Amino acid sequence: MRIQTMTTAVFLVNLLYAGANAGVIQISNNTNDSFLLYSHSLGNLFGSDVSPAFSTDQLASVHSALLAWGIDTDGKITILPVDTNHGLSFLTLVDQEFGGGDGGIDGILGVSSTGPSTMGFFINDDSGDTWNLIESPWFTSQTLGATFGWGSVDSGDAFAWTDLVVGDAVSYAFEDLDGVGGAIDSEAFQFVGWNNNSWEIVSTNGFKIDSSSVFTGTVVPTPPAVLLLVATIFSRRKRRPAL
Repeated sequence: MRIQTMTTAVFLVNLLYAGANAGVIQISNNTNDSFLLYSHSLGNLFGSDVSPAFSTDQLASVHSALLAWGIDTDGKITILPVDTNHGLSFLTLVDQEFGGGDGGIDGILGVSSTGPSTMGFFINDDSGDTWNLIESPWFTSQTLGATFGWGSVDSGDAFAWTDLVVGDAVSYAFEDLDGVGGAIDSEAFQFVGWNNNSWEIVSTNGFKIDSSSVFTGTVVPTPPAVLLLVATIFSRRKRRPAL
């Protein structure tokens, strides 16, 4: 009995440890919806890039990988967690990038995003876009303020928070500054995660009537499935009849 108890205890510790290190981000958005995004690798992303420069070639590789799984990023703002050489990273992809760089501007998006100062940061076209990364002198946080302009025909933009750990929370506020250009789809936002051994779109939504959209992402320690399994194990042990 003691051996079995120790085995179960070790199993639970390992299970909880694995859950605590899983790349899982809980999203809460302006539609009062809440859901989980699971991360996965997209190759050696940022491997040759030096912060804050997120190269166009690396960005294009993300779009190509997602398209191979049937996820079209054209005209979309695509949000996804990715396992990278800079730890758990949270990507925001603005429209689709084919690898040729900017070819004119017909879409404009305003972004403000705040998270812990411990996170790393990458941004595509860092010398061409208007952006600032401000660290608070009073709080351990940093805020990105940016205006992305891109050519919807063949080029996009992106930024990424990196090195996220359990408990980190990041807020996002978007504003559609496109006017009547129509470069951004009405159902603009698609949240992508790794489920059932594939990338898939977990949720979608659009801008509110005032052309804004807000959401938060929090790195959570344990997937609900792990908690359910643990609860089931303990429940079965309690119901076991005395010998």
